[in-house]
Amino acid sequence: MAPEEIADQLPVVSSQRLLLELIRAELNTDDHTLEITVGSKKGDNYNCLIYRAQATCRRSGKQVSIIAKLPPQNEARRKQFFVRHCYEREISVYEEIFPMMREFYRSKGLNREDSFHQVPHCLRSSFVDHEEAIFMRDLKAEGFRMVDRHRDMSLEHYQLMLKALAHLHATSFALKDQQSEKFERFRSMKEILALPEAHALMGPWYTQMAARTMELLDEQKEPEVYQKTKKVLTLSWPELARDLLNGQNAEPYAVLSHGDCWHNNLLYKYEDDNAVDIRLLDWQCCRYVSPVVDLMYFIFLASSKAFRDQYYDQLLDFYHRTLSDFIRRLGSDPERLFPRKAFDQQLLRFGRIGLIMTTIGLPIITVKNEDVPDLEQFAEQVGTGFDVSKSFGSVDMEVIYRQNMTDCCRDMLRLGYI
Repeated sequence: MAPEEIADQLPVVSSQRLLLELIRAELNTDDHTLEITVGSKKGDNYNCLIYRAQATCRRSGKQVSIIAKLPPQNEARRKQFFVRHCYEREISVYEEIFPMMREFYRSKGLNREDSFHQVPHCLRSSFVDHEEAIFMRDLKAEGFRMVDRHRDMSLEHYQLMLKALAHLHATSFALKDQQSEKFERFRSMKEILALPEAHALMGPWYTQMAARTMELLDEQKEPEVYQKTKKVLTLSWPELARDLLNGQNAEPYAVLSHGDCWHNNLLYKYEDDNAVDIRLLDWQCCRYVSPVVDLMYFIFLASSKAFRDQYYDQLLDFYHRTLSDFIRRLGSDPERLFPRKAFDQQLLRFGRIGLIMTTIGLPIITVKNEDVPDLEQFAEQVGTGFDVSKSFGSVDMEVIYRQNMTDCCRDMLRLGYI
């Protein structure tokens, strides 16, 4: 079968054409074989379709593997998952923010390995309405793989992630300090989850998940945990988004952040079963907020209370030390831009975002792939106000969900975040 016929497996004609152009450029020939497969499992992605295209030059045997990230075609799903805005944000990150950062690193004499580079290599993108697309080099071909979200991660996994976040955040601090005119326009970046288009999904989902969380808590046995958690979770989604996801409220310490730090957006590379490298995927929720948002999102969604009891303070120390070192390497003063005292104050001011994101995200993390609901049907149900609170759940994972969710509430109180 000709490559053109194989490319028909992609649902959008313009993406078929772009893929063939990329392969031709990579292999410098039209004489190649092509195989297209689904690039992710059910439950790995929610507002995109992932395809893996593997091409081999018939003459030389040279191979290229490309990931195509395309939007869902179902209109209800596009609307409920505010797909258009998400692709606009991610394309902006690849075409504007990362190039700005790379230029800054070059001006400092830093090579790729010494800078924030833990992201996919974007080959091409399209923002044509209903034909949005992002083409990337296939990280699986480079030895990276997704972590199992149902298993505990080692300390090395967390340190790799926090190092990447520290370098990302440090770059924002240094750019604001030294090239404020270039950075300025990103400070007015609109929060994706606070857009009116996002409220149709986030409002009902958050309200129902908050009620589900409160059902787990025992007011008689743990009255303070119950009352403090209730005080936060009874706020509406728009109120929380305006308060916690608004960079202006975090100034002068707001940064460009990843925005969606959960297991499925992280790929790790291993040597002898030890995690040695990481890549951060899916920049559709990149936001301008307190650096604490990324940290709390990642740590509280990914870790158990037992892990936090042992390593939480150590992780925070590691993050701030790494961030300070990199700010210094970029030519600015970390004691002026983000001293430890300011970091601790930001934790107290914005730390409860860990409760919010765990409330929203833990049901998704603790559902098995085979139990993920049909997303087109889910999108339509959310749009009608249908109770979707039990849409995500696996019977044998319920104990883990209940334990991790209630432990999150307890730690939020213990740490003074609620």
